[in-house]
Amino acid sequence: MTAEISVPGLKNEACARIILIAVGRQAGVKQGSAFNFQQKIIIVRYESLVTALKNIEFAIAEAGFQANEVPAKEEAARALPPECR
Repeated sequence: MTAEISVPGLKNEACARIILIAVGRQAGVKQGSAFNFQQKIIIVRYESLVTALKNIEFAIAEAGFQANEVPAKEEAARALPPECR
């Protein structure tokens, strides 16, 4: 399955690395996530029988970024590097 996740805080490669680490920790997420910095989206390939889209969204939120309608965890957002705030 492939999903496009809106990440309004996706500004640059530094932010993408943080998100990629968070997403990569989720079981069932496949290699090859792509980022579109202009549209501020991440395209994630994952096994829907292993993990749900909500799990991926919550992992991104736990890393400090809003993911679709899931708000960023405030503490994590405050801890982001300056270029990602």
